[in-house]
Amino acid sequence: MKLHRVLPAAALAAVCLLPGWGAAQQPNAPQNTQATLRPTQQATPANVPPQTSVFQPAENAGVWVPRTVTFQDLGFTEPVVLGYPDTIKEIYLPVPPGVNLSGAVLQLDASYVRADGGRTTLVYAIDGAPVVANGFTADRGDASAQIPVDGKPRPSGFVRLNVDWRTAVARENTCADARTPGNILRIEPTSRFVFRYDGSGIRDLTTAWAALPSKPTILIQSNKLSPEMYDAAWRVGVALERAGKRPIIRTADGTGSTATMGAAPAPGAPAAPAGPAEPDIIIGNAGGQQVGSKQITLSNQNGRPVILVAPDAGAQAAGLFTQIWQQAAAGTNLTVSAVDTPKNNDSNAVSLQYLGAKPASFDVLAHADWNATFDIGSVAADGKGPGTLVIDVAASPSAARTPPVVSVFMNDVLLGAKEMEATGKRERIIAPVPRYALQTRNVIRVSFVRQLASDRCRETPEPYPVSVLPSSHMLLDKIEPSSDFTGLMAKFASGGTLLVPQSHLSDATGTLPRVIRLAASTGLSPAKAKFEPVADGSHPKVSGPYLAVDVLPDGVAEGVKGENDRLFLAGTKDRPLLDVRGLNRVGILEVNGKGDDIGAVYRTMGATPPSMEKPIQLSSGNLAIMGNNGLRTEVNTRDPSGQGIMKETAPGLFERGYWWLLPIILVALFVGLLVFASRMRRRKAMAGDR
Repeated sequence: MKLHRVLPAAALAAVCLLPGWGAAQQPNAPQNTQATLRPTQQATPANVPPQTSVFQPAENAGVWVPRTVTFQDLGFTEPVVLGYPDTIKEIYLPVPPGVNLSGAVLQLDASYVRADGGRTTLVYAIDGAPVVANGFTADRGDASAQIPVDGKPRPSGFVRLNVDWRTAVARENTCADARTPGNILRIEPTSRFVFRYDGSGIRDLTTAWAALPSKPTILIQSNKLSPEMYDAAWRVGVALERAGKRPIIRTADGTGSTATMGAAPAPGAPAAPAGPAEPDIIIGNAGGQQVGSKQITLSNQNGRPVILVAPDAGAQAAGLFTQIWQQAAAGTNLTVSAVDTPKNNDSNAVSLQYLGAKPASFDVLAHADWNATFDIGSVAADGKGPGTLVIDVAASPSAARTPPVVSVFMNDVLLGAKEMEATGKRERIIAPVPRYALQTRNVIRVSFVRQLASDRCRETPEPYPVSVLPSSHMLLDKIEPSSDFTGLMAKFASGGTLLVPQSHLSDATGTLPRVIRLAASTGLSPAKAKFEPVADGSHPKVSGPYLAVDVLPDGVAEGVKGENDRLFLAGTKDRPLLDVRGLNRVGILEVNGKGDDIGAVYRTMGATPPSMEKPIQLSSGNLAIMGNNGLRTEVNTRDPSGQGIMKETAPGLFERGYWWLLPIILVALFVGLLVFASRMRRRKAMAGDR
């Protein structure tokens, strides 16, 4: 082969191999950005499944939604205080379930005092793993901490914070007093949990509902709504209230004043971002997104997940997002034709698990509580309501000779208590529920108390396990109809009617928060109630239980007369019970009627209605006066001395100490039978002689 023919081909091959040869000579050199394919240059494989219109990677990749949860949002309106004997506290911080977190930081604002000395330690743990441990020697000081939280998904929907504040005191002998009541830790309500969650991880309506903030924003089209849109908005708002949220109403077109239902930010809390808040729930097509009839859809706006509710799907949404059916909303676009609460075959009893309570086992050193919450409407039906709590518990034995004590409360009213045998077997507490202990939203608390003893100082007191068993249940009794808020709540369980004037529909942001708060406070069912706007100034006829907001139904006798800023409460002919002028930001809620036609009428006193920022808990009264901070006072004008409550709780024959009458009555009956038998024998003998 000739050289002049080979050289050109060899030169061309060398030029082609130069880039690869240069890269091979630098194996440890950093990759050049030009040598890496950018995402826009990568070809899309042909076998990638089509993405839904809700969560497309192009829209939501890297979209992180910020969230701040303060202790005040969790219900800690007062500082959390730890000191002897309650030195351990467990707090659950809500997060979107099963979704990645980013930049999660828990800022605890805390301080301490040490009057009793000793070796004091403070341990913060996240999900059971200690992350911060400090020792304190000063008499007082700062115990604040900034705790990073890992971003792993929490399927439970909670980050568990454990606070362990303990003091060890040097003792001359094992029986010396080791109590330290003067060493106290104080955690402020301004403590906050700040994090971001992956918006693309919200892939169904169940997760989207669980991921809502403590103050979700409901977006409506404008300040003037159609009856259908107004109806859907108040139903969704009440469903949020029942879930422990405080909704905010905003308009898409910026008309009307922004109305909130939450308290003002706590001092020291981070300020809200400027500009309108991003919506969490959109009614109808307010956000420019389409939703079909009876549909509840998961969508996004600016990369954030939002729930779209059709104007005719308000009742369906309220029923779907209840404790029973919430986990069934495992989709992004649901058409809900019907949703209802299942009926019990045995209407005389209901399990606490059915009410959303979770049986649990936990350790008790000195004191521990188990809590469960339920709405009155979930158990009141067919004229029946809560009658008796049956709580099954078990406890393991401990070194103490004093048995543990278990107490059962409802709404902080002690219903029953018992000294436990603590053998690890089931023990039962039967606690009757008086009507005065019932409210719209009820909290059952089972409290365990152990004596801190150590078997004659031969061992250090340690916690022992106790359990609230799944067999715990509630017995339902017939409730006599009464003209008070408790009787009204029982009637609303099977339905009812909401009446508002037509003018409310033209001031949606100003009236919806008030309507939502009143409906939630009186127990009106957002899934079963009917909605009727009425002409301004008219007096509609109503059958069945009702809630009338700024409407006076036909035939309702006014026990309370309101004239602008005047409140007049009738009494005797010569002397009224109350006559006050100059009221403002005050609302009056009064129960009227009786039997099946019982209802509540609300009216505003003064030019400006109250904002009702705090939840309102009503009970056995028939008249409630409300202000900006919620309930001001509640009275029963029909039974001011409480005769009904006294009759309900009147002691029986044996409780009064008259048990000794029973043997006397039995002896008298026995003597009477002997006399009667003797007379019968005499009559037969006389008849035989004849």
